[in-house]
Amino acid sequence: MAITILFGAFTLLLLIGMPVAFCLGLASLATVLYMGLPPIVVFQQINSGMNAFSMLAIPFFIFAGDLM
Repeated sequence: MAITILFGAFTLLLLIGMPVAFCLGLASLATVLYMGLPPIVVFQQINSGMNAFSMLAIPFFIFAGDLM
């Protein structure tokens, strides 16, 4: 059921013309609230994902494009 809420909210937000980044964030937030996960678990997962060295390439690539 959670996957249905995730994709349903995402497509609904896309259809009303919201930017993709906000659609991803709000659809994820709706799914987390539906599943009843404590917010600290979500923040811990985000933090552990950002500590991966290979994931640092994404913001640095965007920053390099900004500089050029």
